[in-house]
Amino acid sequence: MCTNRDLLSREPCQDSFETIKSTSRDCELHMLVFDACITKSGTTPKGETDLVKLQRIGSHLFLDRMPDPFLSLCLVPTKYPLRAPPNFRHAADEIQIGLPALMSTYSGAYFTLLANWLNDCDLNHPDCYLKAIPSKKGLALPTKLLDVESSASQQSILLCSSTSLGLKGEDTRYIALSHPWGDSRHNNHFSTTATNVSPRLTSGIAISSLPKTFKDAVSVTRALGIRYLWIDSLCIVQGPQGDFETEAQKMETVFSLAYCVIAASSASGTSSGFLSSRPQRKSVALNLSANSGKGDVGDSEDNNAMIYVCEAIDNFQTDVIDGPLNQRGWVLQERALARRTIYFSERQTYFDNQSSFLGDPNFPQVALTSSKGGKIRLYESLYKTYSRLQFTRAYDRPIAIAGLEQRLVAAFDTRGGYGIFDRVPFFGRSLLWTCEEPGGMRRIEFPEEGLGRYRVPPSWSWMAYTGAIGFMDLPFEGVHWLEDDVRSPWGAAVWEMSLDTSGSGNSTASSMWHTGRTDQDNNLSGKGRRLVVGLKVAEKKIKWDAGQRPTGIDDAKELRVVAVGRRKSKSNKPARALEHHVLVVVGIGGWTDSGGRRIYERVGVGSLPGEWITHNEQEEEISIF
Repeated sequence: MCTNRDLLSREPCQDSFETIKSTSRDCELHMLVFDACITKSGTTPKGETDLVKLQRIGSHLFLDRMPDPFLSLCLVPTKYPLRAPPNFRHAADEIQIGLPALMSTYSGAYFTLLANWLNDCDLNHPDCYLKAIPSKKGLALPTKLLDVESSASQQSILLCSSTSLGLKGEDTRYIALSHPWGDSRHNNHFSTTATNVSPRLTSGIAISSLPKTFKDAVSVTRALGIRYLWIDSLCIVQGPQGDFETEAQKMETVFSLAYCVIAASSASGTSSGFLSSRPQRKSVALNLSANSGKGDVGDSEDNNAMIYVCEAIDNFQTDVIDGPLNQRGWVLQERALARRTIYFSERQTYFDNQSSFLGDPNFPQVALTSSKGGKIRLYESLYKTYSRLQFTRAYDRPIAIAGLEQRLVAAFDTRGGYGIFDRVPFFGRSLLWTCEEPGGMRRIEFPEEGLGRYRVPPSWSWMAYTGAIGFMDLPFEGVHWLEDDVRSPWGAAVWEMSLDTSGSGNSTASSMWHTGRTDQDNNLSGKGRRLVVGLKVAEKKIKWDAGQRPTGIDDAKELRVVAVGRRKSKSNKPARALEHHVLVVVGIGGWTDSGGRRIYERVGVGSLPGEWITHNEQEEEISIF
């Protein structure tokens, strides 16, 4: 293993663990391999007779049967044009150029690297870079931005109203920060409120007063040569008399129009920062002399490059995808809508352009060319993932995905809201979500102040609850959707009003999207059917939203079911002989709606034999809130 020819070959090389252990005292390379065997989790070889089998794939060394890189390789040119000895040229062509030692996160070289990433993306990925805000699409800058260059002394930043800036062209560039707020007991939730917004618009905010995460965001924005920065708690007025309810619904444009998003992946909250010192990794320089091991390490007549074996620290899945920031409810939307993001993790910095999010630089452009089944799987996957994320305030659940939902509604050319899409086949399938939370889902308590009655999600929406969801696994083209049995609250009149009147034939996302609307009734209407079997029999086919039968429900007579769809029959079987996919609902006291229909709320879903429920003359018109 000590010969560079073996290590850099595409063929596997191996030594016994005992040999590596005994020679690690005198060989730096064996010491690096030995340390990796000890520190790496999983099934690394540690027995005396175990073989350590390594194989180079690109810029990494992989241990036999382990999916993640065991060690990494980087190539450092000492001068250009790059030249390597013939016996190592194949490896030099395949190994990524880099540095074995990590740069200081506050160094000029580090920020130059970040700027070069963005410049390269500007030149080579036109979909990632908007040179100007496309006003013809009705898009605009965020309502407020932070001017990080407003003070000649660099000791303050100024909160600005974007409508008064008159920005055009490249002046519209701004950075958006994605960050965790963290526990308020340990983090300064530094915010703009109705009482301090005026002085911040006129006199600015002292840098010294900012929590560490915000200071780091200002430093990065300035170093990248961008004048404006958007931070949620500073650019959205928080608390009573604030504009959170209005501004939170504009996240679609805030993150999609940002020049770049910076993600504080290593921060635990607003006070921790993300430009902290990073632990240095161990590395060993390989001998690239033409004699393969007989010459000195380093530059020579036939070589002007160095190859280093280093600790493997690149793990985007662990650091970013599975990292703590990505478990935050708001971040799914931020990542999906951002055109490109720089992630600052504890050990590494990553640059990610939008082509890596579902392969779609203009999410959800992929939905426009997908089949109906592809569209269904897209939103089901996104909503299942989102429902498993965490919130500091549970009642943010409906609005933290507002931008994504607006885009999906427009891409599907339908109406929708509260996680539900109108029109066949989306309506029935999205209504038939299921509780997948161990112990059951719980209703979210929404604050009454500033919220209209219908701003609170209805019971038929998973956004009204905490916990993970799934969807009924129903065959495509195998369900007959009962459009007369359950009807959405978004009627034909609303649909006609939603259409664009410019003659383009297009409709806008904001007019078709209904989450949080206070100007309309959000009740479903439908036909309530009775169960004709006992509750103990019926609930074998029911999945309760709370994880168990609701307290106080002891008799099937207290429930109604609303048939959303039924299995298609190839032999014209009667409805009573076919399986029905239903919402299970229970009455809310003696409440009735304006039409005199009794009001029910959802408590579960099920797939019931048709013979278990009533039909035709025994159906009752009900309203589901």
